[in-house]
Amino acid sequence: MNAAPLFEVFSSVQGEATHVGELHLFVRMAGCDLECAFCDTPASHRIPAQCRVHLPDGSVEEEPNPVPRARLGEIVARLEAEAGPHRAVALTGGEPLLFADYLEPLARAWRKEGFSILLETGGHRPAELARLLDAVDWVMADIKIASSSGESVADETVLRFLALASRKECAVKVVVSARSTVEEILRCARLVAEAAPGSPLVLQPVSGARFSPPRGERLLALQRAALRVHPLVRVIPQLHRSLHVR
Repeated sequence: MNAAPLFEVFSSVQGEATHVGELHLFVRMAGCDLECAFCDTPASHRIPAQCRVHLPDGSVEEEPNPVPRARLGEIVARLEAEAGPHRAVALTGGEPLLFADYLEPLARAWRKEGFSILLETGGHRPAELARLLDAVDWVMADIKIASSSGESVADETVLRFLALASRKECAVKVVVSARSTVEEILRCARLVAEAAPGSPLVLQPVSGARFSPPRGERLLALQRAALRVHPLVRVIPQLHRSLHVR
């Protein structure tokens, strides 16, 4: 796969999970095989005719899709020079693991240039993760719960994915809404405790207009319940939303 569809490439603060606050260079792939109700970038589920490259002066340039691998390498080098230095290249989407074969040689090349590689994924494609795992440094994976995502991934698949992801630095995220239940959070905590016991479980309040986030007291109650099963549970809201950046 020498070319793949991209949605956008940009420089911004990492807004989620355990590397929150770092300056990352985001490569957002276009296309996803899930339709999570909470998704904050639903437009990236579709493949646009053009990939948008956001420059640090606020201007936007467009690249025709699919973007050749060599051209993406040039775009990343330019943004690093103009908007860096970046702590990591964050591979996100959409679902980046749909394009593991495209991303794998790029990730290896970027690591040689001094970047760390963060994979942000729905956590439901273990076979593709196995192909890409040696080329990344950190994995940020979701566990889907019905009360916020409307999606369901079998526990067996989640366990296989997390067992692989735990070979790297890994954080497991679950997006929670006002409707999320203790039973759902306990399931997530049990899955992480079994397959990735050294990885934190991050409870992330949902953002956007479709759902209401839990009140603070409710979030703390969910955290306390999860801590009885897994000792590493954090509450981390989306930082980039509060800063009004991408």
